[in-house]
Amino acid sequence: MPYLFYAMLLISAIITWMSDLEKRTVLLNALFNFGYSLATSFVNVYLYVYADSLITMSIYTMIRIGLFPFFFILGNHITRKHSFVITYTIGIILITCSLVYALMGKALFEINGNYILIAAVITGIGEGFYWYSANASNQIISTVETRAKFLSYNGIFNNVSALLAPVIAGIIIGHSPDDMTGYRHILMLIIAVYSLVILIALSIHKRRENTSKSVLSALSLKDKQWRDHQVAIFFYGMKNSLSLTLNGILVFNAAGSGGLYSRLQIMFAIITIASFRIITKFLDKKHIDTTFMIGVFLTVSSTVVLVLFDNIAGAIYYGVSNALALVFYDNSYAYISANIISRYDNEMTERIVGRETAMSLGRCVGMGFIVLLSVLLPEDMYLKISVITLSLTPFIVERILIKYK
Repeated sequence: MPYLFYAMLLISAIITWMSDLEKRTVLLNALFNFGYSLATSFVNVYLYVYADSLITMSIYTMIRIGLFPFFFILGNHITRKHSFVITYTIGIILITCSLVYALMGKALFEINGNYILIAAVITGIGEGFYWYSANASNQIISTVETRAKFLSYNGIFNNVSALLAPVIAGIIIGHSPDDMTGYRHILMLIIAVYSLVILIALSIHKRRENTSKSVLSALSLKDKQWRDHQVAIFFYGMKNSLSLTLNGILVFNAAGSGGLYSRLQIMFAIITIASFRIITKFLDKKHIDTTFMIGVFLTVSSTVVLVLFDNIAGAIYYGVSNALALVFYDNSYAYISANIISRYDNEMTERIVGRETAMSLGRCVGMGFIVLLSVLLPEDMYLKISVITLSLTPFIVERILIKYK
């Protein structure tokens, strides 16, 4: 518990303008991201070894993401009568169970790699509950006045935690007698971190607004502003499908070694952290046109260059551009989307469910597009066509959302 106190003290010293509730939310997000990054530092590669197929891993991701909307809706129903602590806790417990299953299911995976899809189901349900809680809390706790800085500092601390996670995971595995023992030690650390997340969630007493509106109102496209928002989010999800499936593998292949890949990841994370601090001054109505367009150029060019130049130069350009794009493109999108949702102040959590449903659909369509092309075309051709096609969608996102800044 003293570590929790020191973490809160650090955040309080750095972010003096935030309310205590916003500081606790930033800490909760950063700790979860640390645990989540620890998990992804070994789980994806671990499962890929048994799946031995990019297609199986794409289906794994489609199942995981495809379950989100159903449990966003269920989470929304639960929080009508209970606090977000319930959905936070259910989500974290299920995510932890999926990690335990992944490590304990080695014998099953060796018989048939498709057993990893069970992990996808457990993870999808858990993340559905968790991300509903996190996204709803972030929306309700931040205000129009504080949102830009809240998003920026949230990004800074999330990226610091993402920077530390692979380093700590590497140290743990390096000091373990074998990889499997190292993975078990990482799992114990993740459980400890997630326990802290639940404790912090208990201190966040903010409740969602009472409303007679149902989730169906957020899924309806009758309102023009909301219809445009949902179309933009769908295309945002399509581009996001690349980072869920191909980007990490492409960078790893271009880097040529795991050690170089890890060092590049650390460098990219440092660039992102520095950039988040800079954009805090420019994320507002006056500058959003410029920051959004810069972000679009960076995010489009990063993946196009990576797939056309499969070497270390392409990997470095991708990493630097994508690190900056995370700040300029993603923050601009999040800023405008959050402001649009805040205009529906008596049904914000329902609108968040609607937004995440559109994003999940876009992600699944994007991954389905990749899988379809992989079946129809040779590998070198399907990679280029799918990556370049999906990489162009940010232009659509920016053109639609900028009207509602």
